Amino acid sequence: MKRTIVITVSCLALGLLSVAGSALAHGTEKHDKGKLADVQMKKLHTMMPLFSLVSAELEKAIEKRDSAAVELEAGKMLRAIPELKKSKPHKNVNQQKKFVELAESLELALTSTNVMAEKGDFAGARKAFKKVEETCAACHAKFRD
Repeated sequence: MKRTIVITVSCLALGLLSVAGSALAHGTEKHDKGKLADVQMKKLHTMMPLFSLVSAELEKAIEKRDSAAVELEAGKMLRAIPELKKSKPHKNVNQQKKFVELAESLELALTSTNVMAEKGDFAGARKAFKKVEETCAACHAKFRD
């Protein structure tokens, strides 16, 4: 009987620690509890790794001076910007306006990168792409890391 109680209490304690651990791993701020917020967060979680991959391909395209590939890769990110603007960040959720401003800055930098490449100005495209990277880093520093 005593052993059963010890096992039961241990299992409950481990279960509570598991739930608390997953919450702590996600961060200290909570996302909205609504279903729509969950859908948007799932989209954001899917988007970010793709942004990273596309960004690497975009950088390669600039280095190769391949304007068609720059357009293709920049377009992938640009099509995702409207969803990014609807999303809520992991932390500092009360600063949604700043989050959207950074998404708009990202959009402008990507558009500029694409325009420069279309003109054959790959030095300008590299400079604009540097702004893309800086915007990503600023957003992650403020809202994710």
